[in-house]
Amino acid sequence: LAAKAANRAADEAAKPLAAWRADELAEMRRNFYGFDPSYHVARYHFVSRSPHSWTPRHLARHRDLDWKVPR
Repeated sequence: LAAKAANRAADEAAKPLAAWRADELAEMRRNFYGFDPSYHVARYHFVSRSPHSWTPRHLARHRDLDWKVPR
């Protein structure tokens, strides 16, 4: 526990928790009130449970024509 407390104190000395909080709030403010609407579109689709329009290629490898079951 003493080592954990020492690590925490060192982290706090490098960048205080209040600074991390301020950075996070600034990023949230950009998402909510900025000019990029992607957050609001993603939130709308999540809340309304609309189906995805496409599956990312790295998740849909089975759709490639030359795909084979890995051994």
